[in-house]
Amino acid sequence: MTRKDALILMAKAPLPGQVKTRLCPPFTKGEAAALYACLLEDTAAEMARLSRVRRYLFHSPPGSGRLFRGGPFSGFEHLPQSGRDLGQRMDAAFETVFARGATRAVLVGADCPALSTRLVAAAFRELASSAGAVFGPTDDGGFYLIALSSRAPSLFRGVGWGTGSVLSEVTLRCRAAGLPYSLLPSRFDVDTADDVASLSRWARTRSSPACPRTRRWLTSRRGG
Repeated sequence: MTRKDALILMAKAPLPGQVKTRLCPPFTKGEAAALYACLLEDTAAEMARLSRVRRYLFHSPPGSGRLFRGGPFSGFEHLPQSGRDLGQRMDAAFETVFARGATRAVLVGADCPALSTRLVAAAFRELASSAGAVFGPTDDGGFYLIALSSRAPSLFRGVGWGTGSVLSEVTLRCRAAGLPYSLLPSRFDVDTADDVASLSRWARTRSSPACPRTRRWLTSRRGG
């Protein structure tokens, strides 16, 4: 990886009723927001371990940048998200970092606790090899990571975001555009109460200290 490589973290302000709404019920809006805050901070801390990479945090809603100062977010350049839907916001983020000199870019969110620097490094290696795009599939048909060697607006237009066909739609567009792509290992993300149960099982079986904030949240839910 080089300083021409960019890491994009898409972040929402962890406000009750604005994030992880599919967890409610059974969780309260406050609990869902607290879990998202833990996942986001753990993701930022993990991505901060990347070396020789420019790290960007694109925040939403407008004016929420002050919520991401310091702590695990201190090594990121902070910029506002723009666009009406997720596809437009991701495309705009890629456009920004490529305009700032990036030659490869990896975009991630905060929904995948198993996201690691090793997976991000693998995505950069794929881009440096022959892939024009790289995806990290999730078990529900979406993706936890997308990497590009140049801007590709057609991948983001008219996609049914939040459905189980996201990855198949986007990879179909890659094939139609003649854009070679590769896939990373599949991982789970956290969107529903069932996913939180998967998260708990995953945390119990992991021997490494990954996601410490999220682990503490899970422990508090179990009453210690």
